[in-house]
Amino acid sequence: MKLDAYSEQLISWAKEVVAYLVASGVKPSDAEDVLQDVFVRLLEAEFILPGAKIRAWMYRTAIRRYIDLYRRDKKYHEILQKEFFRPEELLFCDKGDYDDLRDAISNLPKAQRLALDLYYFQGFSIQEMAHIAGSSQSKIKMDLLRGRQTLKDLLEKEGVYNGNI
Repeated sequence: MKLDAYSEQLISWAKEVVAYLVASGVKPSDAEDVLQDVFVRLLEAEFILPGAKIRAWMYRTAIRRYIDLYRRDKKYHEILQKEFFRPEELLFCDKGDYDDLRDAISNLPKAQRLALDLYYFQGFSIQEMAHIAGSSQSKIKMDLLRGRQTLKDLLEKEGVYNGNI
């Protein structure tokens, strides 16, 4: 099947839009999804644009669509954090054998407490934790490092540290 000049021009503009989105920091797969949505809107549109204005419309629609997706994903992460990682559910064990450890963990700053719980007790990877928390992997690693050190200091102060942290 041979493409006519109009189809070839649309494909060329589509490649430009994807390249622009990727250069702006959008993942290539997300950029392609956004562009697919742009083409669906173009096909469903009840208006007719002259060829000179379609390119600008595609850029504007792609940018707006990506912003909508970004806001939706951000809202999704906020809901995930609020609903699934409640402070009362962060502690792994309610048994009496771990009272000192539980008390020490509860005295940690929130970011460190969350990092330790997700990593050690929930089994998440650093990458998954960064995605859940909406922060960088290096911040998660620092929270883990500081959390372990603070926890060790607290347990040593209470005289219950056994060298297993």
